[in-house]
Amino acid sequence: MKKIIIMAAAFAIGAGAAGQASAQNKENIAWGGSNPGGVMYYMVGAAGTIISEKLPQYNITQVTTGGSTENAKRIIKGELDMGIVYGAHIFMSQKPEGPFKDGAKGTMFRGIAKAYKGPTYFVTLPGTGIKSISDLKGKKVALGPPGSGTVFNCSNMLRAVGMLDAIKPSMMTFADAGRALGNNQIDALCQSSAPAAAVKELAETKGAIVLPYSGDEMKKITTKYPFYNKGTMPATTYKGVPAVDLPYLTVYWVAHERVSPKAVEDILNLVYQPEIRKRLKAGHKAWGQMEPDTKNFEALGVPMHPGAVAYYKSKGLWNK
Repeated sequence: MKKIIIMAAAFAIGAGAAGQASAQNKENIAWGGSNPGGVMYYMVGAAGTIISEKLPQYNITQVTTGGSTENAKRIIKGELDMGIVYGAHIFMSQKPEGPFKDGAKGTMFRGIAKAYKGPTYFVTLPGTGIKSISDLKGKKVALGPPGSGTVFNCSNMLRAVGMLDAIKPSMMTFADAGRALGNNQIDALCQSSAPAAAVKELAETKGAIVLPYSGDEMKKITTKYPFYNKGTMPATTYKGVPAVDLPYLTVYWVAHERVSPKAVEDILNLVYQPEIRKRLKAGHKAWGQMEPDTKNFEALGVPMHPGAVAYYKSKGLWNK
């Protein structure tokens, strides 16, 4: 009996040690998205869940952040392993300029895939009398959460058309901005990317108006900031909102250079599988736009991740 007890104890210790070793062998990946209500939050949540389920050797942790600007800065500092980041922020971090001025250069960025292209737009409610960007003069406008790419984009829009100092700005989360607009505490909100949960809820409950940019306003924006280009947000994006031309910006899924090539290659092998792509798109529509876009990414000044290079070349998807 004593021998059996000793053997059982030894087995338990061995199993515990094996489990501990297994946990230690996992590669931990902290992935920054945005805060609840933002597109990046739901994208990272959906992808992280699937990757952790299908590839248990990688421990994906979804990190709630302010969005693109914070994701980029925290990757530069080594606080994040992956992030969803605007192409403009990758480009600016190489100089560094804009939000990255006086900081370290973003030389550690490595590309994984184009995540999506997103528009920047201003939303108000029916009955406010606001019908154009110029009508925002003197109005209370939520520009997004502090440290977010949305604040960066919205400020660029207003600056380009000479309206940045003409509004009463407010910084708040996407969900809070939606509630504030619905309760008439602000006059409008600005949002980057679509569909956004807060705007979708407004459109379905209160009605929503997406303000159009005039041809002159669009020209001023794309001339001052060449990383934006004109695109059309489909009428199917929000209930009751017709198709509208907006400034679009490409958004990338990036990694810190320290993330192992095997991890990136394994993850890409998974997420490009047809059934997994369907699950990602069900998690958020923006994942339906995922593609290599290797040439355009490297034009921003940093290379694709070695694991991504290996995957895309093996599948004949490398565009140089």
